[in-house]
Amino acid sequence: MLRQRRVLIAAAVALLVILIWMVALFLPEGRKVGTINVKVQAAQNEQVQLQDRLARLKSYSRESAKFEALQAKLTASVPSTTDIYDYITAISQIATATGIKVSNVDPQPAQASGNVSVIPVAISASGTYDQTLAFIKALYALPRLTLISNVSISGGGNNTNRGTVLNDQFSLEILAQPAAAHAGTP
Repeated sequence: MLRQRRVLIAAAVALLVILIWMVALFLPEGRKVGTINVKVQAAQNEQVQLQDRLARLKSYSRESAKFEALQAKLTASVPSTTDIYDYITAISQIATATGIKVSNVDPQPAQASGNVSVIPVAISASGTYDQTLAFIKALYALPRLTLISNVSISGGGNNTNRGTVLNDQFSLEILAQPAAAHAGTP
């Protein structure tokens, strides 16, 4: 019996040693596996997001020529300079083309206004009704973005026709990129 008891104690000790060895070896490895599984899931989620982004970038790449053309048009419409002397030359050219006579062009210093700089310009001109309309259309067709904020027309009235010369006052706002307001004035 004593021998049986020793064998049982030896077996219990051996089983306890094996159990401690398994816990010591496999429990930390199990935690590592759990941590690795979390990292694998996060990497898979990131991979899905990156694949979506890659698909969008490929789509944009196919459209890049359109984006470049649009940027060139935007840069021409809202340039990074407040220099408007070329703009004044363009006004002179459209006045000649439309038959309107410009008597005064008065640009003011650029003012920051939100995401753009605004260059106020006052124009005094005279021309018939049709010439005035053609001039307004030509202003809107200029490459540089121009807003007509006010128009004052006098000289019409009773006993006049489309050929009557009108006196026109235009208040324009010419746009530039916001950094241009700090770079200089017209």
